[in-house]
Amino acid sequence: MEFNLPKAGKQPVPLSHFPTRLQAFIFRACEFVSFEKMAQILKTDAENVKKTAAQMGIEQAAQSRIWLEKGYITIIRSMWHILPYEQLLELLEIDSNSLSILLREEDFLDVKLGDKPVCKPLRWRELTKDELNATEYIAETMHSLDIGGKQAFDFEYIQPEIEFSGDTVFDTRMIYLFSGLYQKAFDVDSEQYCSDSMLESYKRLGINAVWTQGVLFQLTEFPLDKSISAGFEKRLERLKEFTERLDKYGIKLFLYLNEPRTMPEKFFEKYPHLRGYSKDPDKICMCTSAKEVQDYLTNAVESICRAAPLIGGFFTITRSENRTNCYSHSTPDTCSCPRCKKRSVGEVIGEVIACYRRGADRVDPKIKVIAWSWAWNEFNHEIIKHLPAGVIFQSQSELEMPFEFGGYSGTVRDYSMGIVGPGERAKSEWKTARECGLETSAKVQVNTTWEGSTVPALPVFPLVEKHIKRLRDEGVRHLMLSWTLGGYPSENLMHAAKYFYSQVKIPPVSDKITRACSIFSKAFQEFPFDISVLYKGPQNGGPSNLLFEKPTGYAATMTCYAYDDVERWRSFYPLGVFENQLSRLCTLWEQGLCELVGEPENETVIMARAGYCLYKSSLEQVHFYTARDAGDRGAMLKAAKLELECAHEMLRLMNKNAALGFEAANHYYFSKGMICEKILNCTYLINKLK
Repeated sequence: MEFNLPKAGKQPVPLSHFPTRLQAFIFRACEFVSFEKMAQILKTDAENVKKTAAQMGIEQAAQSRIWLEKGYITIIRSMWHILPYEQLLELLEIDSNSLSILLREEDFLDVKLGDKPVCKPLRWRELTKDELNATEYIAETMHSLDIGGKQAFDFEYIQPEIEFSGDTVFDTRMIYLFSGLYQKAFDVDSEQYCSDSMLESYKRLGINAVWTQGVLFQLTEFPLDKSISAGFEKRLERLKEFTERLDKYGIKLFLYLNEPRTMPEKFFEKYPHLRGYSKDPDKICMCTSAKEVQDYLTNAVESICRAAPLIGGFFTITRSENRTNCYSHSTPDTCSCPRCKKRSVGEVIGEVIACYRRGADRVDPKIKVIAWSWAWNEFNHEIIKHLPAGVIFQSQSELEMPFEFGGYSGTVRDYSMGIVGPGERAKSEWKTARECGLETSAKVQVNTTWEGSTVPALPVFPLVEKHIKRLRDEGVRHLMLSWTLGGYPSENLMHAAKYFYSQVKIPPVSDKITRACSIFSKAFQEFPFDISVLYKGPQNGGPSNLLFEKPTGYAATMTCYAYDDVERWRSFYPLGVFENQLSRLCTLWEQGLCELVGEPENETVIMARAGYCLYKSSLEQVHFYTARDAGDRGAMLKAAKLELECAHEMLRLMNKNAALGFEAANHYYFSKGMICEKILNCTYLINKLK
């Protein structure tokens, strides 16, 4: 079955700090692939590419395939505005259908990237005299930078000595693998993305479950079109091997199910009776009111459990993310499926989850099935009452908690560490679940979130402890400690672990760090929270976000490109309020950093300084674009200089800790090369604005 690539749209963003787009490509590609690979794409020889790179002060290119294997999302993001599809495919070494599936299934990568810009094919050529003259500052800058130290993917994890004793407080303590692969988790052996040192660290921190995505037609044979399941036997074998490897550390594997996947229009020419809710001809629901679809879900789960009997279980999202069942993105008023619109939302959703429970029960009733109420909205209590026995019910802890910043208020949807749950909505859902005889689970973020995802462990220990202690007191029995971001085996997790058992002893923390983290927690609670700010704001890219001298015309995309879209960054906050909250955050965070003067630069200190870079850079980007739009070149210059300082500091910190800039949903959101480019970008603008 063939899937379509997103159509190309408008012109790419300007990259004025490079004299030519050819140089932009080579500069970026040197971090990811060899000179020989670049030469192949540019239809030239490696010596020519080496020459162009050397003119920019770059003497070496990547020698291994590590970025293609572990950082392909970073490559795609880096080249989205530079290469046309045909050259991008050549760079990634995949075909168009594989890229289409990757964009569809890699946690909404197609949505995150936005429209593909129209890029002309690149070919190598000699630079003109003027272009060479304009390149001199690049070479001078690159020769001045230190990019030694820790290299990409060279992750190190703390190995704390924690003493657990007494009764278990939380039966399931689940987290996403920090360096996990999402869509390709079972296309390679688990050792490629999950080291023994990471598993040992999880074990020491009291983690007993990890999760990754599972797509049923990739792990079992899809009976209605076997072609899309090619290679499922090997993937299933890798899954089994991974569960066996995890078992040595006392850790179980959970699969995230968002099923059944949609099919294109062509599929329903053969199976019109399975056609369900339809809004997009490329993404049509298979109706789960049809017994044939129910049997597929049940049998697929059973097959996985039989092949990998050590599996811990599954959790499922049923009314959001991908379109799946007919009520996944609709209501009885909007549902176009003639079968489902006659039924209640609770019946349909409960039936889907029952398929998973039934499939697991056929193998082992101890295999867990967790039903997450994400986006159940007004149907939450109705659906809970339709859940089958033996299912664990989960709610995100901080759901619908109120907040107010600068006189502007809203409610939390998800991903808050600064607004500490649980809230009344979650408590109400858990109460209904308990009345139905179901165990309860809480989804939280304890390491990082979209409030600053590229610092893998924001050092706000008091907030973490407060949240987990409250969940203990609420009587919740299971914890999901992260979405795809936030899986770092960190000191944050160590502080959460204080409440995993009735008696826990963790290593001592210095008075300086204790005082600093208390201040960081207060600072963090000044972040201008809103789900739109989290998704579209500049804080995830921080000092890697390029500064644009002129408006780009591009809208910020979900957790991918901030561009210069201040209007979307600030969400419903007036610009002054948004700016003031970031300023308050930075001022307080600076005070916390003052407490750390003289403290060895350990993990907590590095994370604290990197966190400041994210927020200070975000503030200066607001200043830069406000000044740009007002025609104030002096203020633009000041902001660019402060941005340059942030970029230099982040590069220094990345040399010490390879985890900075990385989060699993985007791989390296920013790399050392991207920070170097930001330094070039700022240097270019400073010279021009002077």
